[in-house]
Amino acid sequence: MTAKSHAKFANKSNQKRKSGRRFIEAAIAISVLVTAGNMRNTFVRFQSQQLISVTSETFASNKFLPLEFGSTDVIRQQDFKEIDYLAQQLQYSGSSVSELANLLSQNAATESAKARIIYAWITQHITYDMTAFNNAIHHDIYPNVSPEKVLQDRTTICSGFSNLYYALASAMNLESVIVIGYARGATPVGDARFQEINHAWNAVKIDQGWYLLDATWGAGSIRNDKFVSEYKPYYFAIAPQEFINNHYPQDSGWQLLSSTLTRKEFDNLPIISDHFYNLNMEAISHQNYKIDARNRLEIKLRAPQEVVALANLKQNAQEFSIGTTLVSRHGENIVVNVAPPEVGTYDLTIYAKHQDDREHYGEIIKYKITANNAVTELPKTSAHFHHYQASLIEPLAADLEVNWSTYFNLIVPEAIDVQVVNTNTKQWTPLNGYGNYFAGNVDVQPGNTSIVAKFPGEEQYWQLVEYQAK
Repeated sequence: MTAKSHAKFANKSNQKRKSGRRFIEAAIAISVLVTAGNMRNTFVRFQSQQLISVTSETFASNKFLPLEFGSTDVIRQQDFKEIDYLAQQLQYSGSSVSELANLLSQNAATESAKARIIYAWITQHITYDMTAFNNAIHHDIYPNVSPEKVLQDRTTICSGFSNLYYALASAMNLESVIVIGYARGATPVGDARFQEINHAWNAVKIDQGWYLLDATWGAGSIRNDKFVSEYKPYYFAIAPQEFINNHYPQDSGWQLLSSTLTRKEFDNLPIISDHFYNLNMEAISHQNYKIDARNRLEIKLRAPQEVVALANLKQNAQEFSIGTTLVSRHGENIVVNVAPPEVGTYDLTIYAKHQDDREHYGEIIKYKITANNAVTELPKTSAHFHHYQASLIEPLAADLEVNWSTYFNLIVPEAIDVQVVNTNTKQWTPLNGYGNYFAGNVDVQPGNTSIVAKFPGEEQYWQLVEYQAK
């Protein structure tokens, strides 16, 4: 903070300073200290689906040269709500590809509408076969994935989804292919059988341009070993630069990128979910999955103002969220501070949601962190800290030095008063405010020390940050 800024803080009214010199008889509402671990409604968006291991030259990309890339912006500008609704309502009980294609064609005139209604019908009427998945994984027994069998059973694995999409597209005079390759999370980690090929998806040609889609992932997710149907439009005509985060085709031409990635480069991309892009987020500071950290780590993600986030640090089965992660809002960015407690390798998972979404935080991005040093523990933050998009600038250490003047500096949007409270001595010290900025020096005494704030329409102060002074 500049000297000029300090002067602005110092020039606040004497009335506020006087209020800080006496004990304020006001209740502090102790907001829940927030970590990803204590959010019961947190859910995982990453898939867990699998491919029959097959090889085929039928759909080699060099047979379709020159490969013209379709514009995902053009597709996203189209309103497919009616198409999606018609697909959902269209009930077909037979097992004939030609019959179903004829029914779908009656509701779709353009190539984009045809490609979409096939995707929307499959993803809303076909479920993922967990029994077949487990038989394939544990017993090397694979199901019949022909389009007719999929229509008959209304359940299949990823090969069945991609086979049915291809068959319906062909019947509706659309050019399409089946793409096989490796998808993150599609099979158990470390299974040697599925290191190169473990999933199947499609590409379809619309108005001379090729687009990628994954009907399997578009149909839902596997959670707690059960398939949960959930229509996801995101996986239709997905941007190649987003699709490559989780899908690596055996035939590199089907990356549909002007500059293709090697498998090594793919393996070192952060693991990003569809929820990340649905929230219009962007990775700013770290583009690699594996991160070497010598000291405290700071990860920046660009996010709309209404998006809030949490983070979770884990080593094997042990979680270290409290004191090891701190998420703040800095302008248009969400900043995640990470303080590994000891030397070792950790998994960092970041979750996010819309600020007014009361249901859940969704998993958005994962990193693998190798810590070369133990880092001082971070202070604990509360639900109100995240809800109001607060930003803690300093101090960033959980333990404060006693009998020492400590400078506190943070941003708390909407707050009308921010104070530092020692709950042992009952000492309240107001921070000088200038707009959303609050700062000031506090003589720290032994015991629990918290930053609390009062907001418009509230009688009580809410806890934002918690420290310990020893």
